[in-house]
Parts: sequence; C-alpha cells; structure tokens
Amino acid sequence: MKTNLPNGCTVSELSVFPSDWYTKRAKINTKWYIMYRFYDPLQAKPKQVMLKGMNSFKTLIERQEETKRLLSKEIELLKSGHNSFAKLTVERVEPTNLIDAFNLAFTKLTVAPITQRDIKSAIGKFKGAIAQLGWNNLEVKDVSRKHFREILDKSSNTDNRFNKHRSYLMILVSVLCEMEIIHSNTVRDIKKRKTTKYLREVLTDQERIIVNDYLKEKYPDFHRFLHIFYHSGARISEMMRLKVTDIDLPNQRFKIIIKKGANYHETWKIIKTIALPFWEEQLDGAVANQFVFSKGLKAGNSEIQPYQINKRWYLLVKKKLGITADFYSLKHLHTSEVVELLSDIEAAKHNSHTSTAMVNTVYDVNRKKRNISRVSSLENGFVKS
Repeated sequence: MKTNLPNGCTVSELSVFPSDWYTKRAKINTKWYIMYRFYDPLQAKPKQVMLKGMNSFKTLIERQEETKRLLSKEIELLKSGHNSFAKLTVERVEPTNLIDAFNLAFTKLTVAPITQRDIKSAIGKFKGAIAQLGWNNLEVKDVSRKHFREILDKSSNTDNRFNKHRSYLMILVSVLCEMEIIHSNTVRDIKKRKTTKYLREVLTDQERIIVNDYLKEKYPDFHRFLHIFYHSGARISEMMRLKVTDIDLPNQRFKIIIKKGANYHETWKIIKTIALPFWEEQLDGAVANQFVFSKGLKAGNSEIQPYQINKRWYLLVKKKLGITADFYSLKHLHTSEVVELLSDIEAAKHNSHTSTAMVNTVYDVNRKKRNISRVSSLENGFVKS
C-alpha cells in the first residue's frame, strides 16, 4: 500500500527487518534496517531507501526504542515534503557555528521523549542567548568554557534554571564530543549554582477526602487513574506508555520500561490488592495492544502525553477546589506511607529505585517529621537518676 506525499510523490510502507523487531524474541546478533521505496512522478523508477542507524545500540530495548524513533522521524520527514531523490550524498556536513552544532546534536539524541522536549526548549533559549551576545557566527572550533558559561548566564533567569540548562548543555556537548566536532566537554567544569530545596507540599488528610469524593462524582475516569497511579510506584510517563499486553492481572503485576540513565530496562511492578478493582475496571473491554490510558484516560489506540495529567489536575483540582499541592506529590505521599508501614528499603523497591537514597532525600516527605518526633520524646535528662 502506498501513501500519498506532497508534490505528487508516494511512498511504500516502511518495513523493518527483522519483522519481529518489536517483540522480546527479536535477535540483536544480526543487522537491523528500515526499508521503503520512494516514488517521484518525475523519475522513471522508484528509489529504494534503507536506514540502519539503530545497529549501534547493543541491547534489545535500546535498539527497539531507536527503531521507533527512526521510523517516526522518517515518516515526519517524508510528510513534510522531503524528496529521497534529493539525497545526492551521505557525506556528513560538519557544522561551522555553534547553533548548527546544537541542531545537529539534537538529531542524534537518544533520550526519553519528555527529556527531548525539554532539551529542544533549552536550545531555543541558547539560541536567544547566542544572538544577544552577538555570537551567531561563532565557529565551533573557537568555543571555550567561557562561551558556554556566558550562554548559561544569559539563558537562565533563576539558579534552578541555570542548573537545568547546564545539564542539557552538557548532554548536547557530549554528543558533539562523541562525533569529534568538539574535543572536550568543558561544560562539566562549570559549577552548579546553590539552590534552596523547598519542602514538598502534599495533600492533607482532609484534602484527600475532598479530592477523592469530588473526582469520584464528577470525573470518574480521572478518579480511577488517580488511585491506580497512587498505588503504582511508577512515573506518569511510564503509565502513559503502558499497553494492555503489559498488564498481568492474575499475578497482580504490570511491566514498564524504565528510561533513566545510559541504559533502558524492563521491570515488573506490583499491583496492590487494594488497587486491583481499579485496574480491572480500567481494562474492562480493552483490546490487546491498546494503550491502557488513552484519550479520556480510557483504553485506546493513541498515546497521550504525560503533561495532560498535570493539566487535568490543575483545571479540575487546583482551580476548582483550591488545592495547591501538585499531582506528582501523590507519589511522595504514598512513598512516605510505605516507609512508615514497611521500610525505606521496601519503598525504594516499589518505586524501582536501585537504593534508598531517592526515597530518603526526595520522596519520603515525613522523614524529618518522624526524626523530630523521636528526638522530642527522648527523656535523657542532664542529671542521671
């Protein structure tokens, strides 16, 4: 089947070898590729196009993710009017200025979609800073740590934003170093700024009752998602990627891909018995390979973006009920309760953390309160009896 493209061109279906590339059975000890035929009415014969960019990834999950990215990117390129016959050479054109270098590095990123979106936004800020500094024609070979520091200063209006931009800039320059366009990642030598770590606000017991009753009556689909997420120990982005085939209700577990650090990996997460009725209701009538949470937070064929959850919470809870705590604070709230009922070790396992560090420093919002309580009740008087 052919798909119509701009300018009267058409393209055959994009096929992937091996055909089972998206399954756990796919082998990575062979070369993978994407192949299709491009038809131009001005050309006598179609052009066969082959993409092999995924073969540098050595784990199955990473290669599958890169294949998905390549497919999506190529389809988007074709729909935008790209003509495969225009590819006269595959020789890489080296960027001369810093803006072109950032744009090139962005196309080579292998990060989670939400991180990719944030980096794209940061590049926009970097471009604005470069223009203000009059460095539009600054050549890559002349860039130093001083230039990166001034770009960060110009593009960041708070210390927290400076540190975020620093991490994104470090990722981009790391890609350029790997491509041997820049010789060293001097962004690492730029120190982070000191920031104030504020206490995480969570729902009070009374607010939990108000939110639960209101959503149950007015927005039952969001109410169901709230309970599933609260007990899941997962991130919002991980929940949005869930498919029906990832759920194993008889064994009370669901499978996610953790996209953090250099390597992605699959893991099973527990479905608590208290949350099981919500999962059963969510999956009632769902079809295999559908996303568990699609449009309207019902099972469906299209993936929705994680930000839509926070948007719903803002519109339906913050604005209408006057609640100030954000949606993700539910994970902090649940983690604290798991620590109190079991231990920080069990809480870390439930959240798929490799140690208790994140639980103790970030998610356990009641940790300091418990420590204060224990100390305040001590009876170690100055005079020993």
